[in-house]
Amino acid sequence: MADQHAHESIPEFNEWMSESLQNHLAEELHTEVREVAEIQHAIHALAGKENRRIRLIKQHMMTCGECLSAQIKSGTLIDVETYWKMREQSGGGRYPKLHYMVN
Repeated sequence: MADQHAHESIPEFNEWMSESLQNHLAEELHTEVREVAEIQHAIHALAGKENRRIRLIKQHMMTCGECLSAQIKSGTLIDVETYWKMREQSGGGRYPKLHYMVN
């Protein structure tokens, strides 16, 4: 039971390691391995928060008139007509590209 708990606390850097090497490191460097696991957990949690914030910012920028105007003026956003032309040329539209290729 103690081995299983020690094995669960081994961080993600162990993908290429054998199980015996993982266990050896967990026994010899218990504190360091635990700290790495805690750091990786915190990084994972922060990455999730970052992704949610970025998604909210992108959603706002796609619906806010002021943001859309600023993007069009700066050239970072194309107008709708150009977008639809590009989409049709690449096989987008009502049917998937495969449908156009078959018919």
